[in-house]
Order: sequence, then C-alpha cells, then structure tokens
Amino acid sequence: MCKASSLPEESPPPDQATRGAIDRGVALILVLFMVSLITVLVLRFVIHSREFLKEAEIFQNGTQAYFLARSAIEAGRVALVESSLLGVQSGQNYTSLNQPWATPLINYPVGHSGFLSGIIVDEASKLNLNLLAQSGGVPNIHVMVQFTRLFSLLGVNPGVLPSISQWVTPVPPGGSGGGPYASMIPSYRLRGGPMSVLSELHQIAGMDETVFRAIEPFVTVASNGQVNVNTASTTVLESLDPGITPELASRIVSGRPYSSLSTLSNILGPAIFSNIQGDLTTQSSIFSIQAVGTVGNTRQAVKAYLSVNGSQTQILAFRVGGNSLLGQIETLLKNAPAEGSTFSQPTMTGPS
Repeated sequence: MCKASSLPEESPPPDQATRGAIDRGVALILVLFMVSLITVLVLRFVIHSREFLKEAEIFQNGTQAYFLARSAIEAGRVALVESSLLGVQSGQNYTSLNQPWATPLINYPVGHSGFLSGIIVDEASKLNLNLLAQSGGVPNIHVMVQFTRLFSLLGVNPGVLPSISQWVTPVPPGGSGGGPYASMIPSYRLRGGPMSVLSELHQIAGMDETVFRAIEPFVTVASNGQVNVNTASTTVLESLDPGITPELASRIVSGRPYSSLSTLSNILGPAIFSNIQGDLTTQSSIFSIQAVGTVGNTRQAVKAYLSVNGSQTQILAFRVGGNSLLGQIETLLKNAPAEGSTFSQPTMTGPS
C-alpha cells in the first residue's frame, strides 16, 4: 500500500487589510522616488541655470570691459592730438613728458561698476631693434654697440644680439637667411627684414621669456629710429654712448624739456654729441597706447600703436591681449606717476 507523499502547506492568502498596507507602502516608495527624482532634476536645472547666468555675466562684463579699454584708446588719441595742437599754438615744437598725453588715466569710473585705465608710451623713448641691420644688409656696428651696452646695463647676456641682427637683415631673393630655423619643429624661415611687432622676438633663436621681459620696456620696432631725449629713460640715454654716465644721464633728464638739440650739446660735450647727434631727436610721432577696462572682476587689455601728425592720427597696429599683456599694462600703470589723474583733464567728463 503506497504511502501518500506530503505536500507543503500553502500560505493563507493575505487578508484585505494586509494587502492594502502593502499597496500603500509601494505607493509611498514610488512617491518618494518621484520626489527625489524631481528634486535632483530641479537641482541640476538650478545649477545649470546658475552656470549659464554666470557665463552670461562673464561674457557681458568681458564685452563691456573690452569697450571700456577701447574708449581709453580713443581718449589717448584725443590727448595726443590736443598735445600736438597745443604745442603748435604755444610754439613748443617738441614732444616731452610734461605735455597732457604723458599723464596716465588710472581707474577712471564709468557708469556704476566700470573703470578704465590707460597709459601712453612714446616709442621714440626706446632703441629700435630694426636698426641692427643697415640698408643693403650690412650689420650696423654703431647700433650693435648701443644695444650691447643696453643689455649689459639691464644685466642681460647680449649673446642673442647677433641672432636678432640676422633676423632683421634682408635676405636675397631665393635665400633662406640661414640659422637653425629650418630644423625646428615646425620649421620656419627667419624674418629677413624689419620686425613689425615686438613679440616677434619670441621666434628668434636664443630668446627666452626672461630676456624678453627685461628688455621689452627699453626696445621698440615702431619708431623712426631716433631717440627722443625728452622722453627716454636714463637707461636708454646711458646706452647711447659709453661717455654718458649715470650722473650725466640724470643731468640730461633734469634739464628737460629741450626744444632743440643745440642745448643738449652743451651738456654732453662736443665729442659725445658728435658721436650720437644723428641718433637723437626732440620730437615724436609714433606712440603706443595700452589700456585696461574693468567691470566687476573682469578685465580686458588692449594695445594700439598710433602715428600722430598734427590733428591726424592713424592706428598702425592693434592687439587684444591676454594675461601677458594685462600684466604688462598693470605694471606700467602701477609705476606710473600722478595716480588718479587723466590723460587730459579737459577731454574727460564725469562718470556717466
């Protein structure tokens, strides 16, 4: 007689109350999940919205800061024209640092949160690197000696000067000009003629950032080649001739402004004056204007080179700068005299 196999006992079906409690628990979990999901989505939307608004604010401030810097460039143009016309009217046929253009514009308020700053630099106050090569491609020994002295005064190794001279020396048609540039990656040719912008120095073999920063305030590629004795620093003046000592350079500066070079000849003496007379001038026509616009925590830097002829001005080059230019301009402004003043008081009006 077979024995019946035992079957597992079936659980009794949940009663209606238990089933309702389970349903309510599941519904509660679903509600909490949906609330959490919605909260996460809302938070992400808020974060993205804030990021978008912040980016929009930065873009808006950057645009406003750029146009503020541009307005400082225009104020500088007006100051240069005013100085030129005032000089003609008063018979001051020279360019000097006691004229309206030479007073910097620092943190001038515009609107509710904007500021603009700018400074004008006479490019004739510096030594022109393009003069290292004469017409016909012959090295200019006289200028090479001056630059060697300048580098020595600045504590910079003058070993890079032959490479600069080679860079600006005209290359015959079809020639490469030599140098290590063909083997560089990527390869390139040397300029083989005058530099158009000073930053081109970075492409020259042997040039590094330390040397560039040291010489930048004292060299140019934008002047007509002559040094304005009314605006040049004592360092540049000493570079012109070994006979110009620091004491003599200080005497030259204290005797400014000079309306003609004949007065200067009495200070330098006939030997020094005859050696550098062709290197000197009392007038300037090319200037650089460096400006910063500030809105909130956003700043924009611009730099322009201008030629000035009476009431006529022409922008020769224009650059919107990054951190490097911004740092250079802020250093200039920090060291500038007469803080808080403007390029030319009659030109500017009160905050808009």
